[in-house]
Amino acid sequence: MLLKSVVLFLVFANVLANEPTLEIPNLDHIFDNLSKNEWDADEVPCRDKIFNILENVKNSTLWATWVWNSIDQSPTGIFFGARYHLGSYDQCLRPPWLATHPELRTQYCLAEIEMKKDGVKKIEEISDPYVRAENYYRDTKTHFGRSFSYIAHGVCLPAGCPTKSAEKFVKALMSTGYLRAAKDAAISIHHCEEAAAPREYSTGYYVFVYTLAVLLFIAVASTYYVSEYPVTASSNSFVNHVAKSFCLRRNWNTVFKSDKDELPCLHGIRFLTAIIVAFVHCLAVAHGTSVSNGIDFERMATDKPALAAFTTHFDVLVDTFFSLSALLVGKSLATLDITKPYSLMKNILKRYIRLVVLLAVTVFYLAHISKYADGGPVYPKIAFYEQQTCEKNWLPALLMVGNYYNTLEMCHPATWYIPCDFHLYVITLVLLYVYRKHSRIGTAAAAIVLVISFIMPTIIIYVYDLPAILAYDLGLEVNIRNNLTFRNFYIKTHNRMGPYAIGLAVGYLMSIYKPKDYRKVWSKTVSFLGTYVSLNLMLAILVLGHLCLVYRVHGWLACIFAAFDRNLFAVAVLGVVIFCTYGQVPLINPFLSWSVFAPLSRLSYGLYVIHIVLLYQSSSMRDHMKHHLFQTLINALGLVVVSLLLSLMVWLLAEAPLINITSPYLNTKVGISRNGAHQNDTSKQKTM
Repeated sequence: MLLKSVVLFLVFANVLANEPTLEIPNLDHIFDNLSKNEWDADEVPCRDKIFNILENVKNSTLWATWVWNSIDQSPTGIFFGARYHLGSYDQCLRPPWLATHPELRTQYCLAEIEMKKDGVKKIEEISDPYVRAENYYRDTKTHFGRSFSYIAHGVCLPAGCPTKSAEKFVKALMSTGYLRAAKDAAISIHHCEEAAAPREYSTGYYVFVYTLAVLLFIAVASTYYVSEYPVTASSNSFVNHVAKSFCLRRNWNTVFKSDKDELPCLHGIRFLTAIIVAFVHCLAVAHGTSVSNGIDFERMATDKPALAAFTTHFDVLVDTFFSLSALLVGKSLATLDITKPYSLMKNILKRYIRLVVLLAVTVFYLAHISKYADGGPVYPKIAFYEQQTCEKNWLPALLMVGNYYNTLEMCHPATWYIPCDFHLYVITLVLLYVYRKHSRIGTAAAAIVLVISFIMPTIIIYVYDLPAILAYDLGLEVNIRNNLTFRNFYIKTHNRMGPYAIGLAVGYLMSIYKPKDYRKVWSKTVSFLGTYVSLNLMLAILVLGHLCLVYRVHGWLACIFAAFDRNLFAVAVLGVVIFCTYGQVPLINPFLSWSVFAPLSRLSYGLYVIHIVLLYQSSSMRDHMKHHLFQTLINALGLVVVSLLLSLMVWLLAEAPLINITSPYLNTKVGISRNGAHQNDTSKQKTM
């Protein structure tokens, strides 16, 4: 019996010893390529660990096969616009034996591969299926500027491997595939993330979190105090003033309170514009990061021309905010006391406080919180860059000079609108102050500024030889700061004066012909025709912008288009406002004046500022996303809802309290007597 057992054991051992290992050609090829490389002394441990993984994959060992299976062996879909080939980020960093076998710890590295080192310069549509494949993905750009020569590839390697070792591994991996141009590609490692790496929180993180907790505590305590002790809280002491300023119930009511002098149709226009901007930003961010079918995005120009015409020149919609903001400023100019230098400064400070609170919250969130809010293969590439930029350049953003100072590293670039609006408001008040002191000098200065506002866009387009619209090149620009049109034209205050000046003029006329005294003075026919012409003018500008993209308009045609398109769009938007306010526009006016839009409109500023911050979180994806309009619409609506809720939270905890606290000290409102003279207004000023 013992002899029989020994014989069986020897036979079984012989079988195991002679069992062939898996022959995997790619592994052998990678092994040979890596063996031929020169490895520095600090790379030898990494090299040995990589070889160990390859040998154990041949033996079908679980831990090694687990690592190898988390790597995409060859990029797929690059001919149709896929740029990111991420493998399995979570499989690489979260194996089940991580706690018991720390020697098997791995790291995930994202490699950037550029197969055309000197950049793609050839632009043509290849329709011959028999040309060499590398002529397509290496040397070709589509008509709209998309290049196929760049890909990002995620790999799983042993923890502690230097970036130069990871680059060698990626190069060996690319040499086994069908992409011949990838063999000589320029490869760089963007970042590596180790499994179970300890997370260290910055001081700014704790400051932000504790500040939020303190504000929440003060708001809740103030609400309870004002509700339970109304008599005591009614006194005018500073403590009671602060308590009433933080009262959640009071600040909640300001969002839903209506003003008899407001223009109801503005609420619908402003909120719907914010939704459209959020939707198109969703399209742009998805297109610039991870969609696997980027070519479908471009084919909208031919397959869905109506949608393409609307979305191509969507940036002109932002001028809606400028014109409406200027309209409200123009209406209020007659009641502002800026006869003294200190009253001028009080008005400017009041506007600064209104704009800067929400901006400060988002800037410090990006600088100190966003890094810890999520993760993923692409998240460090996008969100970490925004975090580092805001950590470095938060001060210019809060000082309202970010659209001029160091624009290549501008913090939170989507908020370029805020310093522009602030600058235009300051210019308006300064001109009004000069006019009230010296009417002739003020009139001459205003005329000069007006002329500059209309000719400056043409000069900038001509000097920098820029295209007619911002969305000119749909290439690799995830970082919009690198776009010359954005940096030199789009975000500059001096190129935004036209729509603002038109809005001021309309607002001033409304302060004379008050809407409450002149409602429905125009017939339905005149109102309908005026609104119809205004809407068609908007559509014409959007279509012309699309044609500028399709035909790549440059030179004098671009200058002419830039000189008129934003000003005419502002005229069209204000035309709708005028005809809805003074006329009788069926369907459109009741819809835009719907009471539901009023609170949403008051939160639309927060929606605009916050939604981009949330869009950065989309870079936490683990795999390709698909370009699909319906899915994008669903994502955009969800983004709008969450942004509105966060906007409301910031309003209740920070914006409204600060406005309430400073309001008595910055009150510069005056009344108008029957003979037109200014009188001090002793009534309480509203917080909104």
